[in-house]
Amino acid sequence: MNNERYPHDSESGDSMLDEAVRTLLAQPVPEDAIQRVKSRAVLLANPSTVALPSDHASRTRRWKASRALVGGLTVAASVLIAVAGVTLFLDRSGGRAFARVIENVNATRSAHCKTATRFGHQREIDGQLYLEGNRLRLEQFNGLLIQVGDLDQKQALFLDMNHKVAQSAKIDASLAREFANPIDQLRHANTKNAERIGEEILRGRRTQVYKLHKVDLLGMKGDGEMLLWVDVESELPAKIVVHDPDPKAEMEMRFDEFVWNEPLDARMFSLSIPDGFQKGIVFVNPPPPEPAQLGVGSPESPSALVDGIFSSDRVPVRIVWGRPETTITALMQDPESVPPLSRRANELRQWDVATGKLRWSEKIAGASSVAGTTDGKSLATVIGYEVQLRDAASGKITRKWVTDKALSPLAFSPDGKTLAAGITEWGPFGGSGGKQSGGVQFWDVERATLLRTISDDKPITFVTYSSNGKYLATSSNEGPVKLWDVATGELTRIFPGLFQADFSPDGKTIACQVAASSADKTIGRVDLYDLRDGSLVKSFTSDKGVSASNMLCVRFSPDGHLLAASDWNGTVSLWNVATGQREQTIGVQRAGVHSVAFAPDGRTMAIGSEDKTLRLWKLPAEMIEPGLEKK
Repeated sequence: MNNERYPHDSESGDSMLDEAVRTLLAQPVPEDAIQRVKSRAVLLANPSTVALPSDHASRTRRWKASRALVGGLTVAASVLIAVAGVTLFLDRSGGRAFARVIENVNATRSAHCKTATRFGHQREIDGQLYLEGNRLRLEQFNGLLIQVGDLDQKQALFLDMNHKVAQSAKIDASLAREFANPIDQLRHANTKNAERIGEEILRGRRTQVYKLHKVDLLGMKGDGEMLLWVDVESELPAKIVVHDPDPKAEMEMRFDEFVWNEPLDARMFSLSIPDGFQKGIVFVNPPPPEPAQLGVGSPESPSALVDGIFSSDRVPVRIVWGRPETTITALMQDPESVPPLSRRANELRQWDVATGKLRWSEKIAGASSVAGTTDGKSLATVIGYEVQLRDAASGKITRKWVTDKALSPLAFSPDGKTLAAGITEWGPFGGSGGKQSGGVQFWDVERATLLRTISDDKPITFVTYSSNGKYLATSSNEGPVKLWDVATGELTRIFPGLFQADFSPDGKTIACQVAASSADKTIGRVDLYDLRDGSLVKSFTSDKGVSASNMLCVRFSPDGHLLAASDWNGTVSLWNVATGQREQTIGVQRAGVHSVAFAPDGRTMAIGSEDKTLRLWKLPAEMIEPGLEKK
């Protein structure tokens, strides 16, 4: 093959190049066309790969034309590469492709998708989301909880489908997160905040993946990020993931399997209370409030009653209701996952039940117990060797005294005149001779004088009075439950329980949490004993039976109709005491439930969990004893 080089025809080449450039600049260049031209330019740039005619003159003309075309196409390819670079840059930063997505979203009438929400280490909540304009409907917990919101009217409706309870509310800052609308976020998105980060085959369809910065959703105030999977054919979202890049927030919400422009029944978005529903408080499971909303010590903390959550930043390990049920006080501490040396001082906090506002907060160092008088006027805490009496209205200390023993659990006598304090000295450093020691000290509240001490061979971690003040029940972490005669200090009975116990309101029986033992199948069980002869009356077993973990707290309702027990597996079981039947199991979270406390009227239950939430749960009307319901 003749490899002789011929002079370049500059005039012919320039005209061809000019025409090529004008053509390129006149219209957008598809990406596949860019690749074809680049490949062709490389091919023509190598003469050895071009077959020339045998005729010399013809070869000369063809070679000139080829060289001219090579020159033109080489430069054209450079232009194409530059244009392609601009095109890729536009795609990388959002560009025309993302702008078309926004246009298509704005043109849609409705959307339907699946949702999955996770806040911190809480259980993921699945649901269905229906959108039509600025109206939305969110169905969660298999449709048992429905939230309807109109973002234009700023009005919302909550429906508890299980208990037929409805609640209307105004969508303010505290409720804005409940009605997160990713489509509305896209309608107002700025293409400059979009970045194309790749492709993915999603359920058999090719999607382009974008990252959208400066998202103002779920209360993130422009600090959030949105990942967006766009179907290449429809140019509409196929999946959206919204999350807060701040690791402390631990929040993510997914919207998946979109169905666009599906006809939706207008009644789905009605804000009217349906027939058969009664007005009340509907408890939902919202994201935790921002730290500023918790406002420790600030009376301006917003109401959280609509979602049933009073606090979500620390663990409520002890709960005390006020009398009447106008206030609720809780001892708050860091979760067990926080190393001991990194834990903050414990706090005592009190909220107003009607508004959900925090009334006061007091730091109480390492105190791990709080007790309240039956009239709701006084509280007691203990820090090591110091007992502190507090005014319940303000949380301030009114009287304190020092003891000769390390104390922890506390209980007021029914008349409020005596305070029982469990002795908790652990070996090898505590107690006589470096051994563990326990017992109970009884203190005269008015005079701050020691009335009596009873001794035990184990540190006492729990104490409680019977309703008539005749008996005191104590327990250690390892058990057993011991029954003491308050007047004489005599040990009268021992029951095979541990952690905590509770007397029935009529003073005839005691409920004890049974020690965990898979061998004799006693895990997840509460036994009820007769105080007169110590006989077993009946047993109550959790719904998970032997697969359940240790129970942590057991409580009778004020009328003795119900018995509640919380578990480290994150549930609260409720039994009918008369029938022994389990009425309901409340799944709180995967974290353990430390404390359960019935309101004095028996209609509401406060639940404190290791997931750092203090919840209120309204008892269903059919679970309340008819006589109590009429009061």
